[in-house]
Amino acid sequence: MTYPSTLNCSGTMTDILLEGVRETIGIPEKSLLERSASVFDNYLNFDSRTQDEIFNLLEKAPLLYGERGSCGIAHRIGEASFRYFLRKNGKQYSLTENSYRLLNSQQRILFGLKQLAKFALQNCGACIEIHEDEIKWYWQVVANDSVPYWNRFYSHYIFGLLREFFTWTSGGRYYPMEEETSDPSSDIYFQIAINKKPLGN
Repeated sequence: MTYPSTLNCSGTMTDILLEGVRETIGIPEKSLLERSASVFDNYLNFDSRTQDEIFNLLEKAPLLYGERGSCGIAHRIGEASFRYFLRKNGKQYSLTENSYRLLNSQQRILFGLKQLAKFALQNCGACIEIHEDEIKWYWQVVANDSVPYWNRFYSHYIFGLLREFFTWTSGGRYYPMEEETSDPSSDIYFQIAINKKPLGN
């Protein structure tokens, strides 16, 4: 089964993905490379990796790690990518400013989600809509020309990224989140619903 690349990411986003891959799976062992040369062809030279090669690695990961293992890896790469994004671009997106930390938790979370959506649009052309009601926030990936169809490993990546964002911005609180199906006739590829009330409160 193949999982085609659909995103056209900026150099900044490619760097963030690369750091996430580095932190999560490091440099593959030689024995692993020998068994799967077609997947990791010339992968040891990280500094010259292109966006297509990184996505090729992620999308062929099931050949090496199985379906479940690959989903877990995508999730962990998402977590690591958020941490690198924060170090590299947190100031640019006003997430490391004192004014952000002084917002109440509800305002801080909504502002942060909108800034992450803004980054996704500017660096991948991904259209993310943020909605809320009294109980939940909703992260919706909407079809557009830059993302003509959805790769399910992106879903696990986003879960990891958002999980790390919520842990960071809330000081370690756990906010339940789950994928919600949308109307098949809509243009929403993927939707995550996040409870506004963290566990333990």
